[in-house]
Amino acid sequence: MQSDLRAVLQYVPFFRGKTFVLVLNAARMPELALAESLLDLIALQQVGVKLVVISTGRGEAQLDHLLIDGELKWQSTDLKKDQVEAILNRGQLALIEKPGLESLGDELVEFAGSLGAFKLIVLLPEQVAGGNAISSEDAMKWQGEGRDLLHRAAEVCNRGIPRVHLLNETHQGVLMDELFSNEGVGVMVYADDYLSIRPIAPDDISELLAMVGRSMRDAHLVPRSYEEIETSLNDFLVMTIDGNVVGCVALHCSDEPRCAEIACLYVKQSHGGQGYGQLLVKAAEERARGFGIPWVFALSTRAVDFFMNQLKYEPCPIEVLPHSRQERLRASGRESSVIRKAITG
Repeated sequence: MQSDLRAVLQYVPFFRGKTFVLVLNAARMPELALAESLLDLIALQQVGVKLVVISTGRGEAQLDHLLIDGELKWQSTDLKKDQVEAILNRGQLALIEKPGLESLGDELVEFAGSLGAFKLIVLLPEQVAGGNAISSEDAMKWQGEGRDLLHRAAEVCNRGIPRVHLLNETHQGVLMDELFSNEGVGVMVYADDYLSIRPIAPDDISELLAMVGRSMRDAHLVPRSYEEIETSLNDFLVMTIDGNVVGCVALHCSDEPRCAEIACLYVKQSHGGQGYGQLLVKAAEERARGFGIPWVFALSTRAVDFFMNQLKYEPCPIEVLPHSRQERLRASGRESSVIRKAITG
């Protein structure tokens, strides 16, 4: 289970009452991984998730005995919507044993869709390529390793199941590690608002300050108080994953000359390497474009290569900046590089 209790608890109200369909091959799974998955099912049931477990293997590993030993509330059934819904409404797990059933086949997908499943979770023999989370649109365009599987997962999403998880069945604790953390340990293909960039809300300020506090303390970001952010609330955007703030950026506009500063760019360390920084900067640039601003600039002590190599910014002299910004920069004593980029229509 995730060691960060807060990261786990934030999902409890989000998952409560939703239906998860888990597809596994109990006969193929390592004994310890199967036992750990059953413990994870207990935790999910305790927080109010409606669980359907479909076992597709032949020569079963006596899954029903394991469920009894785990003290789960469950009942065996078949691929019949009314029967399964009755079991779920009693607070029980619905166990369906269907040897040979295709994990992402039409019969299973149609059945999961009829239940209004929020997640279709498939345990596979190996880790699937594609990153931690990928939109159904991007999954459909995927041309690398795992192409066919990601394309099929995207099709499943487009048929009404918001999220498809493709997980490595040999990973002990894979369900808890995947479902109760933003970053996960497998591949999730999604067709809902899993990731969004939106204007900051007043309720987000405390979380933003807690998130960027370390960088402010280490002088990587300009120190900001609650009041400073509150008075310039319209300048800030936040990135959320499942409603949780994981990144931010600010766009401070100026009239003399007409330009804007991209500032306070931050992504949580746990979400690094996913391209989220680029998404935040591009969202700020798009906002600047909407305001009719011809160019943007950034001041950085650490991220110059990121801006120049990945976002096509170029070095520029400090004298091109608004006079007030020049004064603040010189007074701060920070040795920041100045970079800018033209915003075209």
